[in-house]
Parts: sequence; structure tokens; C-alpha cells
Amino acid sequence: MSDLYLVFSERPASVSAEDYDRWYREHLSENLGAPGFDAGQRFALQHMVAQDRDSFHHLAVYETTGTMEELRAGLDRRITSGEVVLPDWFKDIRFSSWRATSLDERVVADE
Repeated sequence: MSDLYLVFSERPASVSAEDYDRWYREHLSENLGAPGFDAGQRFALQHMVAQDRDSFHHLAVYETTGTMEELRAGLDRRITSGEVVLPDWFKDIRFSSWRATSLDERVVADE
């Protein structure tokens, strides 16, 4: 069973929504080139119930295998080798990442 790696983000004000989405589509695919990243998908977040409704507007969900150390090492190697090139404005992205480890089996609704 895969774990999930969740990356919540907010694009920098200096970057258009179109440029951010274009870059993030490519970046998600680049991340899937690192060992342990099995699948990924992006989501737009819409406030439902939270204390800080303006925290983040984007979520990338990756299905992963391996430890966080192995995943980070694979990503870092790809950046260091030049396989992944981050834009100058990458440092301005506000984000929070989480590792979600399954506690129980996946439950599917009855049809």
C-alpha cells in the first residue's frame, strides 16, 4: 500500500495563475521521475471548514513508496544533476508538505 505525500501551496503574487499551473504540471511530472514517486495529481482547493480559509489554494498529492529520506534524496539528486530546474520564483512559493501514512485499509462506498 502506498503512502501519500501532500504538498499544499500558494503561488507567488508575482506569478500568473497560468504560468504557475503550466510550471506545476511539468514539476509534478519531474517529481515522478524520482524513485519512490509512483503517481501524482494536482487539485484546486476550495474552502469548506477551516480556521484559516486563505491558507492554500493548490494541492499536489503523490502516491509514494519508500521513506521520506529516500524520496527527498531522489528529488535532491535530480535538482543537483540539472534534471529538474526550479524557476527563480520557486523560493517565493508558500507551501506546506505532509506525509500521510495509511492506518487502515481503503474503504470504498457500496454501489
